[in-house]
Amino acid sequence: MDSQFRYLEPGHRGQIDYALLPHDRVTGRSRWDLRLNGDGDITPNWTYNVHTERVSDDDYWKDLRSRMLSQTPRLLSTDLRTQRDFSFNWGEMQTYARVQKWQPLQVAQVEDQFASPYQRSPQIGVRLQTGADESVLAGYLPTGRRARLEGGLEVEYNRFDLPGGALSSQTQTGERMHLLGHVSLPFSGAAWWLIPKLSVNSASYNLDQPIDATGRRSIGRTIPTFSVDHGWILERNTSLFGQAMRQTLEPRLLYVNTPYRDQSLIPNFDAAPRDYNFDSVFAENQFSGVDRVNDANMLAFGATTRWIEDEKGEEQLRLGMVQRYLFRNQRITPDGTPQTHRLSDVVLLASAHLNQAWWTDSTLQLNSSDGKVERTVLRLRYSPGPFRTVSASYRLARGQSEQVELAWQWPLFGPDRKSVAGGPGCAGAWYGAGRLQYSMRDKRFTDSVIGAEYDSGCWILRVGAERQATGARKPIRG
Repeated sequence: MDSQFRYLEPGHRGQIDYALLPHDRVTGRSRWDLRLNGDGDITPNWTYNVHTERVSDDDYWKDLRSRMLSQTPRLLSTDLRTQRDFSFNWGEMQTYARVQKWQPLQVAQVEDQFASPYQRSPQIGVRLQTGADESVLAGYLPTGRRARLEGGLEVEYNRFDLPGGALSSQTQTGERMHLLGHVSLPFSGAAWWLIPKLSVNSASYNLDQPIDATGRRSIGRTIPTFSVDHGWILERNTSLFGQAMRQTLEPRLLYVNTPYRDQSLIPNFDAAPRDYNFDSVFAENQFSGVDRVNDANMLAFGATTRWIEDEKGEEQLRLGMVQRYLFRNQRITPDGTPQTHRLSDVVLLASAHLNQAWWTDSTLQLNSSDGKVERTVLRLRYSPGPFRTVSASYRLARGQSEQVELAWQWPLFGPDRKSVAGGPGCAGAWYGAGRLQYSMRDKRFTDSVIGAEYDSGCWILRVGAERQATGARKPIRG
């Protein structure tokens, strides 16, 4: 049984879905899936959101995956939020509260189990954002220069616990009160910016379990960070393959200085390493979340150049390079190994719009110590018209995975209804689509799907086959 209830009121809207399979003969029990999505306005500046999905058993995601909507089918979320905004002459304030729960769907094989994130029950906080008007500083700046004193403050309380089914290696639970603050003075001109900034990350913990042999359960730390972000956007008129172009040169420098603080006894409730890519190179902290702050005395640097067509403003070619240089050894790192090599991995980027139908782009991460490729992504796309696309990609993560992928969407036969609005009555047309993903490391196809669609203009029929890798040994077919 599938059921759906939708509601739409002036200040509230949402949808409830419930699927029930009574007396399943395989498991010997009834099985169900419940989803609730809603949001609304309590007052004009006070909103709420409710999003949840729950299922009856751990095997539901394998046996009845098509009934589920979650993008993470083995980790289902219940998220309740409310937020209220205030505006003042000096800035803005936001108060918020949240309850976040998880339902992890574990399997019997230990090697395929996963660690669940912590639950927040609850999360309560306030954020302040302010900025002095430019006129306050106008008398102290040369003509044509702009500056604005800005600041921000976040104070938040969290209660962290673990859901049922969490791995036993995660044992710490407790409370955290943190304060994140910053003040900056951005300067800018017609083609440049300079942003000195002072930040602080302070947190205090009250845990349910002792953190050391003395039996104490409370700990705290405060970590300041100073940074200077500077960049330019330069342009010139040029040509590329006989076409008039505008070329840009966009260099950027970021200096960061964060002192070392021992965080070995600090619990890690929500911090995770940032992915190392073209953008995160310029992050002040290599961790997301609050619980981890890496020490640093480093300079991130790089440049991007783009060729932009004059007539249509389309980008035809982009090249870029970014890297970091350490002025001292870094002791707190994402992988836990101190960084003693001065130069970080270099990230190279290239993309090209070869003509109206062909696109290609690639990124490459090279280890500066041995020159080996750490990660790379290569993509090629052919799209000669609407609903006509073929793409191929290659992805490599050294020591982890190596995959190739082929994806497509293409008319098969019949009048092309999707390229002509309206179409001739209910004359039908067939379209094909699919994605084949092959693991070169495991030597097998992993998550892949092939399908076809019949679009009559009056009704649509879709049919497909999907293959999912659900474990280290065997896939399932659906």
